[in-house]
Order: sequence, then structure tokens, then C-alpha cells
Amino acid sequence: MKYCTKCVLSDNIFSVTINENGICNYCENYEKASKDDLVSKKEEINLKQYKKSGGYDVLLAYSGGKDSTYSLFLLKEKYKLNVLTLTFDNGFISDKAFENIKNVTKNLVADNIIIAPSYAKMKKIFQFARDDDSLPKKSLERASSICTHCIGIVKALAYKEAIFRDIPLICFGWTPGQIGLNKQIVALDYKMVKMNFKTLRERVVNKLGNEYLPLYLTDEFIEKNKDSLPSLFYPFPSHTYDEKEIFETISKYGWVKPEKMDSNSTNCLMNSYAIKNHLDKYGFHPYALELSGLVREGVITRKEALERISNYAQNDIVKDIESQLN
Repeated sequence: MKYCTKCVLSDNIFSVTINENGICNYCENYEKASKDDLVSKKEEINLKQYKKSGGYDVLLAYSGGKDSTYSLFLLKEKYKLNVLTLTFDNGFISDKAFENIKNVTKNLVADNIIIAPSYAKMKKIFQFARDDDSLPKKSLERASSICTHCIGIVKALAYKEAIFRDIPLICFGWTPGQIGLNKQIVALDYKMVKMNFKTLRERVVNKLGNEYLPLYLTDEFIEKNKDSLPSLFYPFPSHTYDEKEIFETISKYGWVKPEKMDSNSTNCLMNSYAIKNHLDKYGFHPYALELSGLVREGVITRKEALERISNYAQNDIVKDIESQLN
């Protein structure tokens, strides 16, 4: 296995090739891109058409982690939006994350709702996701199968709440390394939404039963509400992503970094287990693409990214999760 000398990508990743100079194809393409193709950090957008009188302007999928917390800060303080935060309790969110959610939403004056499926259901979903080898390679490059299944439910529940409450925008706390977009607002096409949700929904429901269907978006629901689909809003492209600034800012609103978490999560205990499971299966870290993007953007150094890949898991947490799932 070879690693790129500029970022942290290895040639174990399906789409990665490394040339004779030790440079991966992602870094090569980044260097060739013109300045016009790169994300503009200064672009400002007009959100007047999305601001509602007497309703919520945006729904934020709020995990309690640093990035979604900083997203909440930007939505409230920079964009002056009325925010409803939605927290998905997958049964493995740390106590400190819930404490952070309570403190930050209080101090930033944002409403919060928590959706918590039964632990038994989520345990079965994670057991299925752990063993699911049928996901497309493209999705497996970006996230573990466990995280992909979990995020699929988060997205579905966020879309449902936004449609039910007539909220025009949805925000996920994704970093520039995760989205790779140069625009902040993305309109949703209902045909694409149907296609994106179909695969995970059908896999889980066919395996585990129809009682899991309420956790997902059905084709019928999407068709019925195709004219009411919210748009996706990404606050980061117009704002420099600086992790030191992020930690300093959110700490002012009562956010405290949890102890004994892996180096890639500040909220979910399942993450360590998901990373280990992915590494054992495919031989590469599921956060490598995201971290390599942050290295290319100059947000973190290659050394820092390599440390996060190396110190990926807390062994006691992994053992605890493994015992619960088994």
C-alpha cells in the first residue's frame, strides 16, 4: 500500500491512483484546477426569499458535534435565521454530546427536537449495516457502511420534519472536505431524492421488516410532496474553515469537547467501531477522503491528518460496542 506524499490517500481506496512521483490523482486534479473552479470563500448569498414570518427558516440536523454546532452558530449569528435543530438519537450518542446540545441551543436560542427510535431497532440496523457489503464503492470511499446507513435515516427524518413544518431550508454540518461544493444552496430534484433513498430503505426493510419503514422516505411520500421539498443550505463554502476558530467559538456557547472519543468524532460512540469495521473490510480509513480535502485546502497539515487516521479508535469503546452488537 502506498500513501500520497501530499495528502493522506492510499492506493487501497478504490478511485485513488498514485503516480511515479508519489502524488495521488486527487492532488493532481486539485493542482490543475483553475482558481475559478475552487470554492469561493467570499461569496455572499441572499437568503431573504427563505426567511419566513412566524415560522422556521432552516432545519439543522444537529448531532452535538463540533461541525454541526459551528453550523448552528453561523446560521444564527451570521445569517440571522430562525433555526429548528433536530437531533437523531441512534442509541450511541455520548452523554456529553447531549449536554452540549442542551447548553448550545439554550445559549444560541434555538429550538431542539430529539427523535429516538427504539434501541432494539437501531441495534438491528447497525448489525445489518456492519455486514452490508453491497453499498456502491463511491459511497464506501466517503463513509463506512455503518455511518452511511445511520446518515440515511438522519436525512430521511430531516426531510420529513422540514416538509411537515413547511421549512424551506435544511442544513447538515458537513465540512468542505465532505461536500466539495462551490455553492451554498442546492435545490432538490424529487426524482434524485427518490433514487437516493430507495437503496438503503429497500435493503433494510427487505431484511428486517416493514416496521422499519417509518424511518425512511417512501416513493409515495416523495411524489406527494415533490413541490414542497426543501433546498439544502451549506454555510461553510463562504466561510473559512478553521478548526481552532471553531473550537474557540463554540466553547463560548457552552460546548465542551468530550473525552475518550476517537479523533474523528465529537459526539457518536459508534464511530470508533464503524471505522475499525471499515478498515478491517477494505483496508482504508473512511475519513481519508475528507481529511485529504482539508489538507489540500490548508485547513490541517498532512501530519495532523495522518495522526487522526492512526489514532482512530478508543479500544474500550470498540469492545463495548462490539459486545452490544453481538
